[in-house]
Amino acid sequence: MVKIRLSRTGKKNYANYKLVVTNAREKRDSNVIEYVGYFNPHTKELKLEQERIKYWLGVGAQPSESVAGMLVKNGLMDKPAFSKKFAGKPGKKAQARTKTEN
Repeated sequence: MVKIRLSRTGKKNYANYKLVVTNAREKRDSNVIEYVGYFNPHTKELKLEQERIKYWLGVGAQPSESVAGMLVKNGLMDKPAFSKKFAGKPGKKAQARTKTEN
């Protein structure tokens, strides 16, 4: 699977990030397929290569959570559907509460 994610660069305590397209199994900073932008968290500067990002999303690349947030803010992607991480059944106390409320 191909992912669009952040790769850390810069000095210690002064990070900069590159937006990269890479294989999901690769380590964070190794074997990049393509660079598609950068982000400086100190100045909040964000530069995106919109055409290339649209291409990679079109062929099935999955953005990480932080990159997806950046893409939504810049209008390159629709807001992802909300999904609960722990969508199990409620416990006994919660079930009892809902019964008494109804």
